Amino acid sequence: MTKLQYRGVSYDNATHEQPSSQPVDHAYRGQHYEAPLRHDAAPVDESLELQYRGHAYHHRQAEAANQVNKA
Repeated sequence: MTKLQYRGVSYDNATHEQPSSQPVDHAYRGQHYEAPLRHDAAPVDESLELQYRGHAYHHRQAEAANQVNKA
């Protein structure tokens, strides 16, 4: 395995601490919640309408997968 370097300092990524599945206290915009740093992705609900910067969009997971596989 090749050693990685950061600003001239070599390190081995295998020896770095990995995120735990134990809950950790987080604060976001003044709201506290506990969640693990390592977790599975939430399942996609394709019927859900999402909003981003005033624009509505829907999950198109299958369409995105086809575009990636064509490239």
